[in-house]
Amino acid sequence: MKRWRSSTRRIEDQLILGIDPGIANVGYACLLVKEDTLSLLEADVLKTKKGITSERLHLIFDFFSNKIEQYAFTSLAMEKIYFNKNVKTALTIEEVRGVLLLTGSMHQLQIGQYTPLEIKKSLTMFGRAQKTEVKWMAEKILQCELPASDDACDAVGVALCHYFNGKHEDGSDDLFD
Repeated sequence: MKRWRSSTRRIEDQLILGIDPGIANVGYACLLVKEDTLSLLEADVLKTKKGITSERLHLIFDFFSNKIEQYAFTSLAMEKIYFNKNVKTALTIEEVRGVLLLTGSMHQLQIGQYTPLEIKKSLTMFGRAQKTEVKWMAEKILQCELPASDDACDAVGVALCHYFNGKHEDGSDDLFD
């Protein structure tokens, strides 16, 4: 647990679900913010087996619906896709993002979406930081060791970015006012 003070706003208690979307591996992190103290409750990866895309999407929907009900999240933060050489992969990731956005909306969560550059910049002050640098900073902020999985670590970064930036899906910054 790390006590993190924000000089610009008062943070209400929240539970943020950070997600790094993918069809085979969906990284997720559960970040508790209580009285300006950050606690990482869980960080892991949902793996789906190769098969029919619609069945994999349904599995993702069910898993995260259950996870949201289990923890009673207040916010969902997700990484935006920014570039992909493979159009088919990019489209599939967007399908996953759509399912996750719908899941968050159905559970009435506040939703924030961030590019990898925004995530890196909010944690390291450098938008082109390496994954290892982002992981190192997240570990320092949370004062705990993160999992080896890049997907889980990316999800932690997304959740922390959401905490630091507090942006709504529409880009407004009034999440913490």
